[in-house]
Amino acid sequence: MNALLRSIALGTFVGAALSLYPQVAAAPAAPPALAGEYVPDEVLVKFKPTAGMQARMAAMAARGHSVVANLNQPGWAQVKVRAGQTMEAALAAYRNDANVEYVQPNYIYRAAAAPNDTQYGQLWAFKNTGQPVGSPPVRGTAGADMNIEPAWDHITDCSSVVVAVLDTGVNYTHEDLAANMWNGGSGFPNHGYDFIGNDDDPMDDSGHGTHVAGIVGAVGNNGRGTTGVCQKAGIMAVRVLDADGKGTTATAVEGIGFAVTNGARVINMSLVGDGTFFDTALSNAITNAQNRDVVVVVVAGNTGDVGHDNDLAGNATYPCNLTQPNLVCVAALDQNYALANFSNWGATSVDVGAPGTNILSTTGVNLNSTSYGTMNGTSMASPEVAGLAAILRAFNPQYTYADTVGAIKNGGRSVPALAGKTTTSKAVDVMSSLAYINPPTGLTATVR
Repeated sequence: MNALLRSIALGTFVGAALSLYPQVAAAPAAPPALAGEYVPDEVLVKFKPTAGMQARMAAMAARGHSVVANLNQPGWAQVKVRAGQTMEAALAAYRNDANVEYVQPNYIYRAAAAPNDTQYGQLWAFKNTGQPVGSPPVRGTAGADMNIEPAWDHITDCSSVVVAVLDTGVNYTHEDLAANMWNGGSGFPNHGYDFIGNDDDPMDDSGHGTHVAGIVGAVGNNGRGTTGVCQKAGIMAVRVLDADGKGTTATAVEGIGFAVTNGARVINMSLVGDGTFFDTALSNAITNAQNRDVVVVVVAGNTGDVGHDNDLAGNATYPCNLTQPNLVCVAALDQNYALANFSNWGATSVDVGAPGTNILSTTGVNLNSTSYGTMNGTSMASPEVAGLAAILRAFNPQYTYADTVGAIKNGGRSVPALAGKTTTSKAVDVMSSLAYINPPTGLTATVR
C-alpha cells in the first residue's frame, strides 16, 4: 500500500469510527508525569470531534509541528515536534488548546521474551510427562500442562477465527506457518501489514514474532516440526516492533486498528512498556477493540531474575495493568507449574498463568525457513492463551469477548503458585475452558 492510499485508508477509518465509538473522557487537568521511555521528537495528540482538519493542521503549524500519521483511532494524530523542543514543552504547547482533548508522549514498547534458550526442547506445555527439556535438561512435573490433548478430540481447526499477532512480524513462508496464515486477499497479499516499514510486507527480521505465531498456530499433523495450540489457524501478521524488538504507542495503536478493521477476533501482544506510565492512546485502542468484540491477550512482563508485583505502587506495567474486560494478562509458569522466576504477577492485574519456559516453536528469519528453537518469557505464555481464545471462539461461534474471557478464567485450574498472585489463582486449562458453561442468572426455582 503506497503512502497516499495508506493516508486515505487511515483517514477513512478515523472518520467512520467517530460514529462507532464513544468519545474519550476529557483528560485530567493535571499534566501527566513523564515516566517511561518515549520517542523524543514525537507526541500523540487527541483532537476534539469539533475540530475539523483545517483547525488541526493550523494547531500543528502554529507550533512548528507536522503530522506523521493519523492513527487508527478516532481523532488521534502522531505529530512530529520541532527540532530542539523538549518533550515537556511540546506537551505543554497543546494542553490549553481549545481544539485538543489530550496529548501524550509516543511511548516505546519492547518484546517481552526473556533471553533465548537455543537448545531444542519438547512440547511439555501440551503434554508434560516429566521429560527433560532445555539446557541443562530440566525435568518437570507430570501432568503440569495445559490439558490440551482431550480438547483436540473435539476441535483442532481455529481457522474461522483470525488471530492477529502484533509483534516483530511473522516469517509467513516458514514450513510450519505458511498454510496457517490469514488470507489478506489482493490488498494484503503477505498476510498482514508492517507499521515499522509502512508497507504491506510484515516479514519478521527478529524471530520473536515467528516464535509467538508458532505457539498460536503452527500447522499440526503435517509430519514436520511442531504444532500450535490451534493446529489449523488464521494468523494475521502485524509488525509493530522492529528488529530489536522495539515499537511505540503509535505502531501498537495502528496495529490494533488494522487488526480490528480486518476482522481479527483475537489479538496477541507479547510486548510491554518499561515504565509505570498510563498510556491513554493505547488504552483507548484496546477499548475500541472491546467495542468491536475483540479479545486482547497481553503479557505480565519479565523482570529478569525476580518477578515483581504489578499491583505495587511504582511497579505497574502496561498494557497488563489496563482494566478493560476484553483484556487478559498472562504470567509465565515453569515445567513444575511454579511461577517462572522472571515472570511478573499481580493479584488485581494479572489474570492467569500459562507455560512460559523452554517453549519450543518456529524460528528463523529466512524465506522458507525450517528452523525451530526454544524461548523463555511471558511472551511465550501469552500466545498459549491467545490460541485458547481462538479455540473457544471457533468452537462456539456465538461467543462474545465476555464469554471467551469468562471461559478462560473460570475454566482454568487452581495452582498453588498463583494463589494470591493473579485475579483467578489459576493456570489455563484448555479442556476445562472448552467444557465451561456460564451458569444461568436471573432464574428462580420453587421446591414442591
